[in-house]
Amino acid sequence: MEKQKNTISINLQKAIYEIAIRAYKALIRLASFRSEKAKKWIEGRENWRELLASKIDPNKPRILVHAASLGEMEQGLPVLKKLREAKPEHQIILSFYSPSGYEHFKESKLYDLLIYLPEDSSKNAADFASIVQAQLALFIKYEIWPNLLASLKAEDCKLVLAPAVFRPQQVYFKAHKYNWLTKSLHNFDHILVQDEASMALLSPLKLKQLSICGDSRLERAQENREQSYISKIAQEFASQNDCIIIGSSWPKEENLGLKILQNTSYNLILAPHEIGPSNIERLVREFREFSPSLFTSNHLNKNSRLLIIDSIGDLKFLYRYAKLALIGGGFGKGVHSTLEAAVYQIPILFGPNHKKFPETIEMEKIGLAKMIENYKQLEAAMNNFLKPGSKQKFEDLSKLFLEQKLGASNKILHACLELLETHE
Repeated sequence: MEKQKNTISINLQKAIYEIAIRAYKALIRLASFRSEKAKKWIEGRENWRELLASKIDPNKPRILVHAASLGEMEQGLPVLKKLREAKPEHQIILSFYSPSGYEHFKESKLYDLLIYLPEDSSKNAADFASIVQAQLALFIKYEIWPNLLASLKAEDCKLVLAPAVFRPQQVYFKAHKYNWLTKSLHNFDHILVQDEASMALLSPLKLKQLSICGDSRLERAQENREQSYISKIAQEFASQNDCIIIGSSWPKEENLGLKILQNTSYNLILAPHEIGPSNIERLVREFREFSPSLFTSNHLNKNSRLLIIDSIGDLKFLYRYAKLALIGGGFGKGVHSTLEAAVYQIPILFGPNHKKFPETIEMEKIGLAKMIENYKQLEAAMNNFLKPGSKQKFEDLSKLFLEQKLGASNKILHACLELLETHE
């Protein structure tokens, strides 16, 4: 009776899932009439079976690496590079769900074939797995598509999920005895998680192989720090006075930045999340008393105390010019990347919405970062972090933290190579 109840529940969940997948595609199709991103999502999947089959090299074994979008692939990039070096004889297929990743990696030499992953209907999944015939599939971070996982497993493909993060409120931990999505995790041959909390959540599920790898984003951020980068305008600006940097700012952080300029002697580097003309004009207007200069102008205004970063792709290098960083997003949906700043060994501040990111909790716990809710708390944190004599102690603590965290990509690579050996 219990087994029958479980079967009925699983079949019902599968049916609801199929309906949801089809409904989602229909909504995206409707949105494509107005949204360029949705249009690319639809057009990128047209005739995907024929296109994929025509580009598969039958003379090479194949590895599939999949990420949702550009942001997630930043975590997978160090692993992809190492896979390319370790397995040059394999055809590496890189797939994305979102256009952001697909568009960004069009010119990369780290893969042999770039594709959009088709929506996860049972028919699509079975056809995709049958055409690809991969020996190994690596799914980055959150990408758990139950139909595709089952279909790849049916084609004798080894499956890895890494570097994954799980939280108690996720669907996998609700009534997992009858939960189809929970059962789909058992298709993975190895799941590598970023932290102890994720490990503790997954351990009771008795999965095939579970281990901690850390966060490969840190390696990507470290590569950014080590990359040769010189900005004449930022260098000149930082040489005039000590700087605070606000990365990926929203209005809440920008208001705090205004108070920093009004109440301290620090200069400010401000990198807004939105760099459209109207937002840049707003910032120039609101900060006009501090003679703001624009990064792309390559010209510093006289007595300028504010440098506005009106470009994409420079922020991750500009943290090197600051004494302390305030990371945006923590007063909204969630804090943006703190690790990009952490590798420069500077103190980090962020708003209260940060607990989805385990690194922020750990950094705050050991004294490398501080959550703030208002200017009073920001001022106190700045005074504490930047007080005379504190720099060397902070840098030593930061160096130890970074050394302990680096190496995730090697652990993920080792797991992939081990599974490939058993396949071969």
